Amino acid sequence: MSSLAEADMLQATPVQLRSLILDYLAHNGYSKTARAFICDSAVRHIGVDGDEVMQPQTASGLGPSTSELMESTLKQAELRKQIRTELRCGRISEATILLDKYFPDVLSLSNPLRFEDTLVPSSNMDFLAPNSVYPSHLVLNLRIQTFVEACRTTPLASPSDCAHDPSSASSTEVPDLIDKQTALLNSAQKLYPLVKVLPSEQDISRYKKELESVIGLLAYPVPEESPVSEYLTQERRDAVAAQIDYAILYHAKRPVISYLELYARYTSTILGILHNSGVKPPSSLIAPPSTAKITPHFKGRQDAQEIYSSFNFQEFVNAS
Repeated sequence: MSSLAEADMLQATPVQLRSLILDYLAHNGYSKTARAFICDSAVRHIGVDGDEVMQPQTASGLGPSTSELMESTLKQAELRKQIRTELRCGRISEATILLDKYFPDVLSLSNPLRFEDTLVPSSNMDFLAPNSVYPSHLVLNLRIQTFVEACRTTPLASPSDCAHDPSSASSTEVPDLIDKQTALLNSAQKLYPLVKVLPSEQDISRYKKELESVIGLLAYPVPEESPVSEYLTQERRDAVAAQIDYAILYHAKRPVISYLELYARYTSTILGILHNSGVKPPSSLIAPPSTAKITPHFKGRQDAQEIYSSFNFQEFVNAS
């Protein structure tokens, strides 16, 4: 590939940038913002009289098929966000119902998947099989989390999106202690058969040890103050929610991270390599603040839009 062709690939067009932003908004569940952005950034057509004319077939700035695909993506993102919220708020049963209804393949134990093909890249989930989207792991992790939530004696300070939880009142009710312990023991016993269907002997051994720790929550009147209180943290809920979200994306054959995050990781890696190699960008490629200017297109919509010289990676490499 020639240097000129490489340089052309590094210069994103407005359409590519718009698609990149839409992908990020849709991936993260910002559906309202995405729809507003689609409308606000639509291609405007000017008639002979100088007035703006919106063409119905492309009013969203997208072709009909592309627009339908984006709407489907946004609806899926809204469902994913709802499931994440349920899990982050400790409402495991509600999340499971939504998964079974809208994404049945995620928890289907009859799904003919190969275990080695169901690993996704992630490093922020602190529990067993964190990078797996294999149904057996997911079902077991959700059942363990259900048991953990049942053991909870002190309400957790939940995220803001859990503020108006209609089920919170019932969670503060104190049932008969003996009945509660009996129910928890029955739930714990039902976890072991799920361990036996795991895809490897190593997983079975590891999960058996984890179940011993999890069931240890029953030995303490206030498990939040016990040595195994880590199972009752918000971080644990968030980790389970992240894994389930990755699993939904995997089964929908969509990237587990947005393209914007992918490009950011790629750029960070390249710059890190260059830094470690002692390569420095020439000062001529870095525009000083004095070159900032107002973009005429944005006058009247915002006070100032600072535009700096774009960084040309190919020129940077050639110059160094």
